[in-house]
Amino acid sequence: MANWEDLRIMDVIEKIQREEIALPVIQRELVWDEEKIILLFDTILRGDSFGAIMTLKDWRGREPLFEYRPFIKDYVKGTFIFSTKTEKLSKDISYVIDGQQRLSAFYIGLIGSYNGKELYFDLLSEWDKEDFYLDFASSSSKLKKQVDTSNGNRKRRTLWYKVKDLFSQLKNAGGQYKFVVIQILDQYKDMNLTEEEKERIRENVDIFNTQFLNSKNLGICEVMINFKKDIYWNRRKAVELFRRLNQGGTRLSALDLMASILKSFSAENEKFLYEDIKEFSDIGLGQDEIIKYIFLLQDNHRKEITDIEKSDSDFIQNNKERILNSLRGAKQFLKASGLYDFFAEQKPSVIPLYFIGYHLFHKKSIETEDIKDYFRDVEKNTDYKLIYRWIYLSLLQKIFRRRGAGWIAYKTGIRKILEVMKKHKDMDFPTDIIFKVYIDHPLYFKDNIDENRLDDYDFDFLMYIIYGKKFRKEDVDHIHPYSILESKGYDADKINTVANYQLLDYGINRGDKNKNELKDWINKLANREDYLKRHLIPNNPNLWVSDNYEQFLIERRNLIKAKLEEKLNI
Repeated sequence: MANWEDLRIMDVIEKIQREEIALPVIQRELVWDEEKIILLFDTILRGDSFGAIMTLKDWRGREPLFEYRPFIKDYVKGTFIFSTKTEKLSKDISYVIDGQQRLSAFYIGLIGSYNGKELYFDLLSEWDKEDFYLDFASSSSKLKKQVDTSNGNRKRRTLWYKVKDLFSQLKNAGGQYKFVVIQILDQYKDMNLTEEEKERIRENVDIFNTQFLNSKNLGICEVMINFKKDIYWNRRKAVELFRRLNQGGTRLSALDLMASILKSFSAENEKFLYEDIKEFSDIGLGQDEIIKYIFLLQDNHRKEITDIEKSDSDFIQNNKERILNSLRGAKQFLKASGLYDFFAEQKPSVIPLYFIGYHLFHKKSIETEDIKDYFRDVEKNTDYKLIYRWIYLSLLQKIFRRRGAGWIAYKTGIRKILEVMKKHKDMDFPTDIIFKVYIDHPLYFKDNIDENRLDDYDFDFLMYIIYGKKFRKEDVDHIHPYSILESKGYDADKINTVANYQLLDYGINRGDKNKNELKDWINKLANREDYLKRHLIPNNPNLWVSDNYEQFLIERRNLIKAKLEEKLNI
């Protein structure tokens, strides 16, 4: 059953302050930015519709349907208030199922702040043309002194007034806006306001007062709990309602909804999915990736929203430290293998992290506390060498990015690798068997380095191996200049090849280099030997001449191959 009620925005703000309206644990954090908050206030001032709010009523004296948290008044990006555990409700409470972003916007704009800035309203806005100006700032001095008029023919001055002050003054005046207008006009008498400007102030304050304090323009639909059903039935129904209602507005992804369902089973999952996993954000693992990882650890790669059960929540709670330590172990592997910077900077696919973590999690021979340090000493670690070879060759050959031939990395790839991993729990990492999966699929994959396939390799990863650092695409340069090779009849494919690419050193003038034969350029360098070694350029002056370009390509491919083989210990 649901009841409809029309309330003033002021009334709802007071309910939020008294925590009679709160956010259930299934709700995510605030995602609206300043611009969306401003747009909502503009919508209200224009008298336009902004949609109803849906809440779920819970009753005093009962075990709460959900653990819950208050709205944040002074929001700072990145902060989050965790839900509190309550045995019994001391008062009736309404959980916000749909409308969190709008109510948060009202709360922040009318009595709070956003990232240290407060909302201001230009009281000289052209109310008669519904041209309202609002903005966030740390002080009115930071805002525009003049703005364009609605017709754009001239500029007009502004009078920025803090929204929270206006709201407070109107409340204290009992909604009698004329008294507040008198105060404002007296406060700004030094501005020598014109009669037209005074009229704009009167009307803008009147409109603000009407829309935020007097009009019952906020519709709330309150759904009631079914007392004949148990708490878990009601939770699932509430989450299903949450899912359906949030298909519009600020849309939630399937994984957002999965997170909500998991949190509905235990508020401890809120802390796990928001705070505990933050240490892995640097390697590309956020809430969405962790949820997928949880399902993979349970050998399920196809979990859907409707399939999530309490057992998934229990799995997290019963294995929380082992889950986290398996990911810490995967992160330690990245650091030991020289891949941490690549994952931190380039944010490639997280699939290899899933399966390194999976392998560690299911090693029953390792205690939970020891998993995170499994790769601390890699010299005699057989698993390390197997995983190292698997991840380097897989990344080079784009296995985790590939689509085609019936292979989609995040579907086919995960499924087929998982099938292998399930059969090798608590055993050595099955590198060669996974390679066989690639080949049998069939993917064009080789378990060694082929100098004739360098252009098929992942360019970013290849350059990372050669140079050991992040680079910008604009820093990629031809070794033998494009213009010279083109003049000799080489086509673009022959010129734009990995074997003819290098990264420009800081300070090198690209224009000057491109005008010269490679030989002329190299002969000008004071640190020639270092330059050749760093860029894997053949140490044969005859190959620095464009007439010998074909032989240059052969020799440089061999140098790149040797570098890759050295890196892979082949």
